[in-house]
Amino acid sequence: MRLIILLLPLSLAACGQSARGGGACDQWLRQTVRATGAYLPAEERYARSYVFALDLDCNGKVERVTVERGTGDLPLCEAGQQVEVTGRLVWNRALVAGHYEINNPQSVICR
Repeated sequence: MRLIILLLPLSLAACGQSARGGGACDQWLRQTVRATGAYLPAEERYARSYVFALDLDCNGKVERVTVERGTGDLPLCEAGQQVEVTGRLVWNRALVAGHYEINNPQSVICR
């Protein structure tokens, strides 16, 4: 019983962190950021103007960030090309594993 009481605060702290964010990029959550990383196109060709991902270096750890815009007017970059996105970084935990997102970015530039 003592062990359970000792472990409960630790497990609650761990749950709190995963609800807040995923890790390395948490210091920029809910802030407008200028993110630059490798462009990763959506698998389905029709979806590429609506959504893509980029690998962002956050303090030495690479995190995947999904970028999406419901109007479907995102530029199409080459796979692996550097892309610069300006927008608000959020943590989406709606799926089984949470992930970083930038929704309706202010700007997207293929470099």
